[in-house]
Amino acid sequence: MMEWKDNSEHLLTENVERLLPFANTPVSSLVDDKGKPLLVFPLSFQECEDCIGKQHLFDIAPKGKSYVVKTGNLAGFIGLNDMYITIRSRFGTENGDDYFLHYMLKKVLSVNLFNLKHTATDEQVFDFLLHLFPYFLNKALVQGLYKEYQRNEYNDCNLRGTIDISRHIRCNMPFNGRVAYRTREFSYDNHVTQLIRHTVEYIRTKRLGEMVLHTNVDTQENVSQIVSATSTYQRQDRLQVIKSNLRPVVHPYYTQYVPLQKLCLKILSHERLRYGQDKDEIYGILFDVSWLWEEYLNTLLTPLGFKHPDNRQNAGGVWLGYSLIENKKRNAFLRYPDFYDKERSIILDAKYKSQIDYVADVNQVITYLYRMKGRIGMFVQPTPDENEPKSYSLRGYGEDGDARLIEYPFQIPASVSSFEDFERKIRLSETALKEQIEILHP
Repeated sequence: MMEWKDNSEHLLTENVERLLPFANTPVSSLVDDKGKPLLVFPLSFQECEDCIGKQHLFDIAPKGKSYVVKTGNLAGFIGLNDMYITIRSRFGTENGDDYFLHYMLKKVLSVNLFNLKHTATDEQVFDFLLHLFPYFLNKALVQGLYKEYQRNEYNDCNLRGTIDISRHIRCNMPFNGRVAYRTREFSYDNHVTQLIRHTVEYIRTKRLGEMVLHTNVDTQENVSQIVSATSTYQRQDRLQVIKSNLRPVVHPYYTQYVPLQKLCLKILSHERLRYGQDKDEIYGILFDVSWLWEEYLNTLLTPLGFKHPDNRQNAGGVWLGYSLIENKKRNAFLRYPDFYDKERSIILDAKYKSQIDYVADVNQVITYLYRMKGRIGMFVQPTPDENEPKSYSLRGYGEDGDARLIEYPFQIPASVSSFEDFERKIRLSETALKEQIEILHP
């Protein structure tokens, strides 16, 4: 059993050879849709251009007569045969409690029961998949109930499609007043909604099922919508429904159904996350903590009026320039600020890493300030220390001092006695951030 922290270096004196096959390797090569028993959230559930697949699980480099392992923004559990590795957030307590990671999972995904103190057994990971279902279901249903064209056959007196002559002769001769015909019409009862319905019914049979499906009012209402839309549901059709969903949803509007579809397939297939019979197979579940940090800040900032562009879904981006082709403007250089509020004239950048890059990060935020005529550029970083914000006046932007760049330290409680104590103290940090933003309002 080894315990590491994210974005940290750890001395490695044993088991180096067993870890080398998975070191210095992009996560995307360890995760795929062909049954590899390693889940990385959110990479395993959605496709994006700027995803976490390029970063490494961990890196190993020689140092003198031993080795050093360096971790990145991933935290969770991985196992290799009988060897277990726990990667906690760097804000975990000395006794192994990772309240910060727990809290972000609760705020972002409404996951509150996944015990991060144990190893990643099959049952634990499967329970976590069940708890993810409401999150993805509710995000998908925001885009409306999925509908698509269906080919249906009828034989009645209400002709409203193309007559099926051969079937009409076979069924209605001598003439009995009915007409056999085919239609192509929109239907909410289709292979995608059927997959979701089968997942709902499967979850109902599990230990945590009813609790998962009654997480909140939105989940209950969305489950009811799915049940109402799938009147042709039959338990014995499950295998055929799974097969019909092996190809992901391709639709320019229903984009949030892709991760939901993937999750439903994983739940119904009950993919085993640990294969003891396979030698040197890595398994477990990991979280992109930088993604969680950004989405956690989103729960605080969106109610204040901030916009949150999503580079993973290509939504809400800002064009930095354009080119002229045949006297027509063509947009160029699409970028995605983490958060911005035009009324407050603030560009806010979520930075989970411990150190800001004073070249790349600063250049990026200043670019957004100039493009969007912002007055305040703000980095928000988690830190265990109680520090004051650092403020820099920017030259060359109107008059000196007209615009500022701020490093804001968001304090993560360190000395806590329980998760409830952690929640109480981090709410003070949340209030302090909101107050700081209001102070900056012109």
